[in-house]
Amino acid sequence: MRERIAGLYLTPGTLLLMMLFGVASLLAGCSGFTVTNFGYYAAISSASNSIRVNQQLQIANNAKFTGVALAFYVNGIAGGNAEIGTIDANGLYTAPAVVPVPNTVTITSVATGHSNYPNGSLTLAVLNPIPIIDTVTPTALAEGTSLVTVTGSQFVYGAQIVWNGAAVATTFVSSTELAAAIDAPNPGTFPLTVVNPDPGSATAKTVPLTVAPGHVVLNLDTSGGTDVRVRNSLTFGLTVTGTNNTAVNVLVNGVAGGNTQLGTAVANANGSVTYTAPQVVPTPSNVVQLTVVSVDNPTVTLSQNIAVLNPIPILTTATPDTFAIGPATVVLTGRDFITGAQLLVNGSAVTTTYNSGTQLTASISPTQAGNLDLQVLNPSPGPATSADLIATVAGTVTTPPVSLNDAARFLDQATFGATDSDIHYLSQIGYQTWLNEQFALPQTEMEPAVEQALVLNNPACAAGDVKCNAALFVQNSNGQNFVENQFWQQSLSANDELRQRVAYSLHEMLVISMASTGVENMPRGAAHYYDVLGADAFGNFRQLLEDVTLNPMMGQWLAMQGNDKGNANTDPDENYAREVMQLFTIGLWQLNDDGSQKLDSTGHPIPTYSNTDVQGLAKVFTGYSWNIPGDTTEAGWSNCCLYVGTGFGEDLLPMTTYPDHHSTLEKDFLGVTIGASTTPDPAGDLKIALDTLFNHPNLPAFFSKQMIQHMVTSNPSPAYISRVAAVFKNNGSGVRGDLKAVITAILLDPEARDAAADLTNPQYGKVREALLRYTEWARAFSAQSRNGGYNITSTEDPIWGLGQMALRSPTVFNWFAPGYVPPGTSIEAAGLTAPEMQMTNVTTVVGYLNYMQSALASNAANGSDIFASYSTEMALAATPDALMDRLNLLLMGGEMDATLRSEIEGAVNAIPIPTGDQNAIDAALLARVQTAIYLTMASPSFAAQY
Repeated sequence: MRERIAGLYLTPGTLLLMMLFGVASLLAGCSGFTVTNFGYYAAISSASNSIRVNQQLQIANNAKFTGVALAFYVNGIAGGNAEIGTIDANGLYTAPAVVPVPNTVTITSVATGHSNYPNGSLTLAVLNPIPIIDTVTPTALAEGTSLVTVTGSQFVYGAQIVWNGAAVATTFVSSTELAAAIDAPNPGTFPLTVVNPDPGSATAKTVPLTVAPGHVVLNLDTSGGTDVRVRNSLTFGLTVTGTNNTAVNVLVNGVAGGNTQLGTAVANANGSVTYTAPQVVPTPSNVVQLTVVSVDNPTVTLSQNIAVLNPIPILTTATPDTFAIGPATVVLTGRDFITGAQLLVNGSAVTTTYNSGTQLTASISPTQAGNLDLQVLNPSPGPATSADLIATVAGTVTTPPVSLNDAARFLDQATFGATDSDIHYLSQIGYQTWLNEQFALPQTEMEPAVEQALVLNNPACAAGDVKCNAALFVQNSNGQNFVENQFWQQSLSANDELRQRVAYSLHEMLVISMASTGVENMPRGAAHYYDVLGADAFGNFRQLLEDVTLNPMMGQWLAMQGNDKGNANTDPDENYAREVMQLFTIGLWQLNDDGSQKLDSTGHPIPTYSNTDVQGLAKVFTGYSWNIPGDTTEAGWSNCCLYVGTGFGEDLLPMTTYPDHHSTLEKDFLGVTIGASTTPDPAGDLKIALDTLFNHPNLPAFFSKQMIQHMVTSNPSPAYISRVAAVFKNNGSGVRGDLKAVITAILLDPEARDAAADLTNPQYGKVREALLRYTEWARAFSAQSRNGGYNITSTEDPIWGLGQMALRSPTVFNWFAPGYVPPGTSIEAAGLTAPEMQMTNVTTVVGYLNYMQSALASNAANGSDIFASYSTEMALAATPDALMDRLNLLLMGGEMDATLRSEIEGAVNAIPIPTGDQNAIDAALLARVQTAIYLTMASPSFAAQY
């Protein structure tokens, strides 16, 4: 109850204070009376012992009544500060914006001018604020996992979004924003709030959020390939997210579950989907569409194209299997023959009649006594050949132009590996005829097949939909798998064998790599670059050099694409200028025609170029970028993928000139000067530069030696290099750089063809790359792709792979350098090089053996997609000596030494052949074959090519 005094309402406590002050004043006038309660003057108190950040609290004090002025301190600091809070002269305390550490503060009051008066003191706990939610985005969720953003105010680090009563992992973006992935597996309405942590944990007002039924997302794993041969099955991993109901229905070309003509599809209990191809390839198209439909939300579907391919033919017998010289008819029996199947005799197709899926009739006309290699070829889609069957032509065996061993050895150098049919065919026609035939064969291209695979495995894009086509062709790192698959298919089955092998060698010298993001994202471009090397493999080096220079993948790889002229602060990029000299054309040191280094008067090698030459050439290689026909605007200069679609695009077209970005400064390099100009001429300057490199005296020996190293021997004699370099300089008709003539000279040089001399020459030979050892196995034993897609992708894993893969070099220097010398070895002591040993170590040796073990164990039902059946070898396995004769020819060109052969035969003989059960007999014969092949390929003798 209040009393009214002088027009004011005063509380009882105030009246008591006034009475006390009055008494004190009266007593003060009495002689000898002393006041002892001085602590009263500076005493302070507060209505609360805690305060939240940024809030204010009035500290109660007696200054108004005593007239004694007070000074305030926070943690001993007059007036406090921003970290611990501030207090004004009237005792109004403002908490800091952030909780201090520790979170308690002490406020002290001091009676000004009365040092003998005790200080007042109190302690406050500073607490986190109460969070406030303004908005939640999205305002409604779909069943599944959603990213939710909460905006508002007074969020602190450590704040958590609480969903349906449970805290979820929360990302603190700022004091006004939080984010979290919320798992909402069931539809309904659920509460969401925000909780700030201790000290003073506080919860915001709850916001209700609605969860709608499943927002289903389907994802199909196609890493196992999308090609399948008739009657085979293809299983895809399937993930269904956004719903608790993961059930799906499957259709083939719109037919639920498919049918016998299209193939059938089922959804498996483990979440995968299996498609089983029909008995024969569907018509009119061999491509069928598998569609997966969500049961929870049937509007959500996913479609995947599948290519159904012809079967791999199995050839079991030929009747008769012995022929006289001259025309004859042969009846072939087996299975999985289809209309259009052909008999191959020593690799050449003959007139063939299709009788049934188990029988063909063919007309042959052998001209020489000896063996005939017979195979059946099923046509596209998915062409495939049977294993070899060896027939005999009776009569006196005449000496062929080339022995079988020499033919196999030549093919090891000129192709990805010798086959039985190629060996016999080459033996009969001779080296030059074989070379002429190979030079005349049309090129097997990689890019069209890669593009077809990209389209087949992705949604179709309209011709004018640049965004869609860009995502499909030039922003698709997953597409590199199709490049790798097509490399395997071409290497193992293309009939332009020499061109493919030369292109492979060139790609190890003129390197680009999908290990680079820019190239990796353009699978068509990478495939097209390989095609460029193949197209120019039998042309002129000058054209090859220009095509490589202007290729957009090389532009991406070595930074010539978009290389600007520079300014006062920036010089043109020197990357391509340096590498085109060092690695592609002339090398680091001046050379004699035999490949030896020229020396100065002090006996030191003479550099081929200086940094000044690099800088001069760098100016030449400016002003080139993406090719958008008719458009050289700044948009084209800076941005890829403005012009891309099926069959065309910046990833395929040579780079074009952008004159405004080309340097007009003087360009000095390799003894040539291009004067400064007011008119930029990028094409003219480029021609001068490439002509200068092409006509440099180093080029013939530099290029010739490396090609010899890649195809024949790591340490060619100076005379060998000199002979080939002379052909590079002049093909006999006054033409420089004729690669067809250079390849002929390399392969037919006496040093390449004299097997007897080479085998006794310790400097001769080379280490076979692990990748080439694999292709030689696959070709020797007619390995086929089970599903037709050659889907073994990259083999660069050093532990379980081959430690190497085409178009995947880790650096511009390839997987190995041409001058590599393994340190601390007899090779080093002899002053020799062994380039391929740069990628040979304990890990890669074991990796190669692991990989070959898996490859050998694969079959038509299990293991790697590429497998061999070994039917011809199994027919010889009961007689190890005959088996070893065949392996010696196919894998080692007859060069297996007696010790190795004896050891392998011993291991083969140790595998007994049972009687009675044919399955057990076949298993033993297969084990003998696989053991013999594995031990041969694991031997150091096989690792060395002679």
